[in-house]
Amino acid sequence: MAIAQAKAFRAEFPVFERVSYLNAGTEGPVPAAAVQAARERIELEASHGRSGKAFFEGLLEMAQAVRAAYARLLRSGAEQVALTGSTTDGVNTVLAGLDLRPGDEILTTDEEHPGLLAPLGQARRRQGIRVRVAPFERVADEVSSDTRLVACSHVSWVSGRVVDTAALKRSGASVLLDAAQAIGAIPVDVDELGCDFYAASGQKWLCGPEGSGCLFIREERLDECSIPWPSYGSLADPQRPLEVEPAAGAARFDHGFPSGLRSAWVLASLEVLGAPGWDWVHARAAGLALSLANRLRERGAVEVLPRGASTLVSWRLPDRRDPAQEVERLAAAGFVLRSIPSHGGLIRASVGAWSSEEELEALVETASRT
Repeated sequence: MAIAQAKAFRAEFPVFERVSYLNAGTEGPVPAAAVQAARERIELEASHGRSGKAFFEGLLEMAQAVRAAYARLLRSGAEQVALTGSTTDGVNTVLAGLDLRPGDEILTTDEEHPGLLAPLGQARRRQGIRVRVAPFERVADEVSSDTRLVACSHVSWVSGRVVDTAALKRSGASVLLDAAQAIGAIPVDVDELGCDFYAASGQKWLCGPEGSGCLFIREERLDECSIPWPSYGSLADPQRPLEVEPAAGAARFDHGFPSGLRSAWVLASLEVLGAPGWDWVHARAAGLALSLANRLRERGAVEVLPRGASTLVSWRLPDRRDPAQEVERLAAAGFVLRSIPSHGGLIRASVGAWSSEEELEALVETASRT
């Protein structure tokens, strides 16, 4: 039964008819159901137009359904979730919304993506904050009385290690987690994590379109954050816009007016992912990733980085050979991965519940012939 379920789940994604797609950490595979939903949405808008009360009410209803779906994944209330366009959008929203002042310290780590670091660099330049970088595995130990905010990844995009959220929670610091490699990949419970802000992407492990994502803001922090870009949707009463009274909950931080195409795609993808049960999706993906890491280590041809209970496996080639060329070699053999040249030249595989044991064993064989 488990084998049949895994095969049926994999069959939902057309890309696997062509290649072994192992790059969801950049862009997730697109389910056939999402393709159909997007096509139907475009055809509806083309044939019926994009105006009228029913049309706009429909867009808002779909957006609320997306918000509720993201909230279920985060195990939060929908009123704590804003709809954004990416993880970086969420990071920028928080940094622009907080009253950061010269001398405030933001603590981050040595395994962060430019999508987090660029907003920190901008805040340092414009607002005079201090950015301090700590080793990923010791970030909680580096929290001090000067730390205004810890901004770091829940799961490292470099190594697949999982940050010690329990230690961060005990530190008492305000925490903004970059969830790009976490949401959809591993179980998430924002209350258990204890973070104040959780910025996530929709196009990676949730298999949604580019320009989708969400931001969790803990309820007691909502009024502490100003709205960086007030708009129609951020208002409690759009008929009195000059008063800029904020909408209830995190919806005041939504990015732009909701897109029907985006919402239709997101909802269809989440339905496919949730159909076998998120517990199964998370457990299978993590188990397959662990198996890949162990098999690569057993073969000994590459150096596998220390990792956590995540879906990412990264390794370094012997003699520091060019990782970009290795990615091209693997692509020619039918495996889609990515390189990370910024951290010593790494190859990274993103393993999902859609992956198969057979393709991962074939990857081990091919990657070991370096």
